[in-house]
Amino acid sequence: MIAGKRVQVLFFAIFLAFFYIFHRRVLAAHFGPDEMMNLYGHWHPPLWKTIAAEFGFWSKTVRPMGAIYYLPLYGLFGLNPWPFNLVRSLILLLNTVIFFFLAKEIARSSWVALLASFPVAYQANIGNLHYDGAYIYDVLCGAFYFAALLYYVSRRQKVGPLHARQICVFLVLYICALDSKEMAVSLPVIVLAYEVLFVKRKARFTPVLVAGAVTLIFILGKTTGQGALTALESYKPIYTWQRFSESSTRILNQMFYTGVFTIGRVLELWAVLLYIGLRNWGRRNFDPRWLFFFIWVVVTPLPLVFLPGRGGATLYVVSAGWAMLAALAARAIFHWFARQPVAGLPKRAIMTAGLAACIAAYWHETLRAEDKLTAFLTKNGEDTREAIAQMQALGAHPPPHSLVVFLNGPFPHDYDTVFIAALVWREPTVNIWFKPKQPPGDDVLKRANYIFDYVDGRFVELRSPHAVRPALP
Repeated sequence: MIAGKRVQVLFFAIFLAFFYIFHRRVLAAHFGPDEMMNLYGHWHPPLWKTIAAEFGFWSKTVRPMGAIYYLPLYGLFGLNPWPFNLVRSLILLLNTVIFFFLAKEIARSSWVALLASFPVAYQANIGNLHYDGAYIYDVLCGAFYFAALLYYVSRRQKVGPLHARQICVFLVLYICALDSKEMAVSLPVIVLAYEVLFVKRKARFTPVLVAGAVTLIFILGKTTGQGALTALESYKPIYTWQRFSESSTRILNQMFYTGVFTIGRVLELWAVLLYIGLRNWGRRNFDPRWLFFFIWVVVTPLPLVFLPGRGGATLYVVSAGWAMLAALAARAIFHWFARQPVAGLPKRAIMTAGLAACIAAYWHETLRAEDKLTAFLTKNGEDTREAIAQMQALGAHPPPHSLVVFLNGPFPHDYDTVFIAALVWREPTVNIWFKPKQPPGDDVLKRANYIFDYVDGRFVELRSPHAVRPALP
């Protein structure tokens, strides 16, 4: 209930201003610390393998959907982060538009949908989603997750049960979400909740069952056999109460810009929400939205809560559920207030003022929270930027199939030096050795066409086909 078309246009203008204000500095962000690894991982394999991984969603290839973001931009602009940041921001804006229509379909309220869109557009505690391109996988996962659910819900409401072609469209969007990030595995449960709560006796479970089968294949492919994702320490779940409680409290505190939540308070909040969701179960005045949003905020974090230290950008899909739930609660409060005799004010005026007040409060809290994070977010990746600039200034251009050795680099504990060199040179056939991680033998050093060292914060060329310097450390 937003009074008048002009007022609606004003609120959408306010939303666009909000998005711009909190994204204007994103364009100046550097490549994130993990982005060279991500970009190299999509660029170095043959293109046919990248394409095949999109269809083989169960394969051990990690998040192949990132290639649709990285490869065109790298091909056109090289290692200039500005176009990457611009495209990522535009995707996030598109995500928010898709989410608005999704929230409007489910909440059946443009008031709720508009208010919920603000945290989805920008939330300071998940600011790395916007500033750090390494989280493009979360951005793309959210895009396809919201699009798949919007497609399903809108088709379900307008045409009834999905026929075979519509189920295929839904599954394609879902698989794209899975190819983006593992967080998407919760989608079949959300669709099941929608069928049970909103469709009820006319529920149809074929799409859910097919999506569930896809999910099972995906999980088995990613978690079993050689090269399983769960073999990595950072992706190895620990199913303990301590891990669950730490993650659950961290999520709530980040979502609401606070530090007051303990696991006891989290459980109390869940109990209240569950009571509200179930209180009119089986009656004609049962409101399925409360229980649906409760299921969303409980189910979507499950792929994360048993993993170490997850938060920030990984909560993108989770935050959408809390945004809708909080907006629905705010609307209920103002709707109750609007029914009271308040100085003869019309209900629409009270609801409009309430929406404005909620937006202003969220804007204020987001500004306050962002002030604490701005320095970190804007400086993140400076080492990567400097290393790229130094590599470009070196002026080396090894021809195809060259053998290159780096005796040291600015990142001695990982392979970023290799990734940056390969991406600056744009030649995937160059064989690069990095001594701190892969010590070369004497035969490799003798055959090397190029040898570089890293001394006093800069790269030094020790050997090249044009200038041989025999003295090696």
